[in-house]
Amino acid sequence: MIFDTHCHPYLNKVKNWEQTIKDFFDNGWKYINIIWTNIKTSKKALELANKYNWVHVSLWIHPCDIVDLDLEKTMLELENLYLKNKDKVVAIWECGLDYYWLEKDEKINKLDRIYREKVINLKKDFQKIFFKAHILLAKEYNLPLIIHNRESKDDVLEILKEIWYKNFIFHCYSENLEYANKLIKFAPECKISFSGIVTFNSAKGVQKTAKNIDLKHILAETDSPYLTPAPFRWKEENEPYFTKYVVEKIAELRWEKCSEKIFKNSLEIFKLDKQ
Repeated sequence: MIFDTHCHPYLNKVKNWEQTIKDFFDNGWKYINIIWTNIKTSKKALELANKYNWVHVSLWIHPCDIVDLDLEKTMLELENLYLKNKDKVVAIWECGLDYYWLEKDEKINKLDRIYREKVINLKKDFQKIFFKAHILLAKEYNLPLIIHNRESKDDVLEILKEIWYKNFIFHCYSENLEYANKLIKFAPECKISFSGIVTFNSAKGVQKTAKNIDLKHILAETDSPYLTPAPFRWKEENEPYFTKYVVEKIAELRWEKCSEKIFKNSLEIFKLDKQ
């Protein structure tokens, strides 16, 4: 069995999202968790999930999509969306911190150095406020938090410790083994989700992590249509079906069969094992 715990099929360009999902199930795979990044797309996700028994959704706001949003209004709308769709919403996502794109912002880079630094720090603080609000909401309903991290790992862990929330999945893991051990030490039941990155020859730190952490912490995802795993990297658009290559690579690194356990981990973290 295969469970793609994190994908964005609505962003696929080669196939429409319904065909992408259909292909996943036609190949005999079981569950899929669709990640949408704002309120508008979250509503579309729920429409799609209600058409398929084994499609589930994670809601909330990506850190790159919070510009100009009203915190209180946004969180209230999302909470109501969750309460009306509890049977389909399995986690809170795509929340976290993303400092990479702040540094790449062309408008910010046109500012003089001192003002540029102040603007970046203000935007980082705004991301932190939204991230904390997401954690508190996850805590309120005891939902797993799927964390987005890009060049912000220290602040992510600091905030998790500040609010003391341990029910989380670290999505699309790209850090090293040392950081993974810090996460696990803080949250012994947390999950670390590996994407196509684990198949890249250049991702030695990620591979070392997949090889050495306890299997109980491991999930698999595609983050499709991005990060197509080897041997299809640069050749094909990523899609949920390619989760199998992520799982196979993890098994190769660990020298053990692990697809059944990874599938079980996925059911447990999303509380689907009780259905």
